[in-house]
Amino acid sequence: MLDYSFWEIASGFGSLSFWVGASLICLILFFTVPKKSRKYFIWFIFLVLPSIIIANGITQVVKFMLQAPRPCEGLPSCPSGYSMPSGHATVAFAAMTVLGLHYKKRKYLIHSLIFAQIVGISRIVLGVHTIPDVLVGSFIGMFVGFLVQKAYEMHYKDFVKVVKKV
Repeated sequence: MLDYSFWEIASGFGSLSFWVGASLICLILFFTVPKKSRKYFIWFIFLVLPSIIIANGITQVVKFMLQAPRPCEGLPSCPSGYSMPSGHATVAFAAMTVLGLHYKKRKYLIHSLIFAQIVGISRIVLGVHTIPDVLVGSFIGMFVGFLVQKAYEMHYKDFVKVVKKV
């Protein structure tokens, strides 16, 4: 049986590969479901995927510029790469911000940000990031998520036209 702690599982929801995989599944389903049902996958393809890719790109540039060592450096289970900012926190906050903002009710935004906070806390508990790493990552993720959501709202009619043609 797999022996993962709650914090290791929570941390997985901040993985770029998790969100890219989920986006690819939505993209495949988009082309296999009837046209009436495609609207349920649009938000994931046009909101989540761009926000996580942009947020992760920014994070990688900042990591390269700062080159901050991880708090667990030298320990056997320490991930490779730099620490500041937390990529998992960035990706989780980017995805959860666009999802929370997409559904216009405040409770969805609050729930999604709490979920993202659990991912950020998991990185601290697992000892691979510090609090500032997670805070900077969460700020980048929320900022990118907000911008992607606003861009989506500004061009929503264009997205609908494209989807109806497919």
